[in-house]
Amino acid sequence: MLALAWWQQQLPTRLKGAVERDELERCLQLGSQLAALRQLNAHEQALLAECLRQQAQRSWEQQRWRAALDQQRGLVLRSANPAMEERQLQAWRDLIRQRTLELYQQGEAREALNLLQLSGETRYPSGQQLHSALAENWAANRYAFSNAREAAGGENWWVALDQLNQLDHPWWQQQAMTLRERVESEAAALQQANSPKDSHGEKKMRTVPDLLLDAAVRHHLSEGLSDWLAFEQACAELGGQVIEEGPESSCRR
Repeated sequence: MLALAWWQQQLPTRLKGAVERDELERCLQLGSQLAALRQLNAHEQALLAECLRQQAQRSWEQQRWRAALDQQRGLVLRSANPAMEERQLQAWRDLIRQRTLELYQQGEAREALNLLQLSGETRYPSGQQLHSALAENWAANRYAFSNAREAAGGENWWVALDQLNQLDHPWWQQQAMTLRERVESEAAALQQANSPKDSHGEKKMRTVPDLLLDAAVRHHLSEGLSDWLAFEQACAELGGQVIEEGPESSCRR
């Protein structure tokens, strides 16, 4: 008991020293030990919160995304100003989401999905929805491209063109550019030969996939935006623009 009492008396000084020496892990360890022995006073709570804040920032700078976000969540619970810490948490989560969408739009689907998983965002509904939407959209584009190549190989130009028109991802559209030129040329030749079918080869804006748009809208609704603002921001985030068609509005790119 005497040893325990002596250690309890030593802990506040040791905790302060760990903070001053920037010994983050030691700071958290000592803070947890002291909290297990008695309730921390306001000064001690502030020391522990500052230690956790620095550790979260360091983890973020080292691209240890999951650790940084989890440490920041812990800080929300410990801080005397949880609203400020919550804003920082949401800012980091938004950066993860933005980077995920940037990677995906660039055609780096695997890296985008890995980022969601490594950051731990797939543990939460919004992250799960985005992960599923991206994976399903990528698979659909890959399937349509494969079908288009197979149809073109069999000179089924109308089928090939229909499959090419289902590509709604910029990277896959780029991959299919040479194939599309060939298919559209063959379809045009058939049309000139009085084919009853329309080539549907005109280049026009395509609707942003519902899966991606819905996931993005739900995310922004969870942030407190109105339905319309959530729709506008989600559309812009996915590289589209809002098209008003009478009472209806769509997101196209």
